[in-house]
Amino acid sequence: MLEFSKIATLEKNKLSTDAPFLILIEVNCELLDEPLYLARNTEDVVWNDHTWTAYPIDVEPHEEDGKTIPAMNLKISAGGGLLSSYLQQYKGFADALVNLYVVNAKLLDTPVAEMELDFQITATSYDESWITFTLGASPELANRFPAWKYLTDFCPFVCGDVRCGYCGEGTCRNNLESCLIPSRFGGEPGIQSGG
Repeated sequence: MLEFSKIATLEKNKLSTDAPFLILIEVNCELLDEPLYLARNTEDVVWNDHTWTAYPIDVEPHEEDGKTIPAMNLKISAGGGLLSSYLQQYKGFADALVNLYVVNAKLLDTPVAEMELDFQITATSYDESWITFTLGASPELANRFPAWKYLTDFCPFVCGDVRCGYCGEGTCRNNLESCLIPSRFGGEPGIQSGG
């Protein structure tokens, strides 16, 4: 469960406050010499030894359907073409890592954010006014874990490779029935099928 610091909780619960919660965005692209530091604010913000440049930013609401990996759109002002030229020069920031921080204006001397979310840019589009980054989960979620599936009648080896060990003519259909060296079959025929 997300827990804010005591000061941030007090500020959040006030009816009016002069200390808003700020959204800070760090874009790390391998092709850039240093990350981009942007702040959704009307003036620059100094936090965690970096100056976060004030910029028009919009985080669009997103919905989860439970069937696909969640993604959200981050819209950044095109800035009269300034950032658009970066996109053209640096491949649309493809696969760049984006860290989104939520900090309270009264706690800028604290190096720990109230909330931190990590994303990766999966798609980029832009027009004259806005650049839209589609932010998705880090690529670890796309990898299967565990790496191997255990199947009763399927051999993951390629016929004739080192793990298969077959050196003759012909090929198999990657099942136990057609295996040319049954003692080297890579499947798991001992698994009982549940039913």
